[in-house]
Amino acid sequence: MKKTEKIVSALLTIALGVLLIVLKGSVISILMTVLGVGLIAFGLVDLCNRLIPPAVVKIVVGAIVILCGWVIVEAVLYVLAAALLIVGILLIYEKIKNKSVCPTLWQTVCEYAVPVVFMLIGIFLLFNQGNTVDWVFILSGAFTIIEGGLLLVNGFYQD
Repeated sequence: MKKTEKIVSALLTIALGVLLIVLKGSVISILMTVLGVGLIAFGLVDLCNRLIPPAVVKIVVGAIVILCGWVIVEAVLYVLAAALLIVGILLIYEKIKNKSVCPTLWQTVCEYAVPVVFMLIGIFLLFNQGNTVDWVFILSGAFTIIEGGLLLVNGFYQD
């Protein structure tokens, strides 16, 4: 990834953390609506490029996500939590397997902190037991902001 892409993704991660703290459980519904609109838009682009089968699939899935997204918010939270745990574990495994060495202690801490924070966010989201507990989203948002800060530092200090 380019340096600017890293910085933009870090800033978006920080913004997501703030949204998790402020909007709590509603942010998942909002993100699902954005996902549905995005799928419909991508489907329309495919339709313009005469790629009919993928266009139809994207438009239909986008419409289903928009219309029925509120029903599957709980499932999305559990899938997101599992994905964050898996990504964190795989990132740590890759760093240990490759014996990644950083020139400074700070870079080493940042390299290993990113996957650990991914796993912490996943663990916190697993505690959401269907009643959209506010503290889960506040802690997840705080750790997402920390994650964004770590990504921002990595974006500035890496080539």
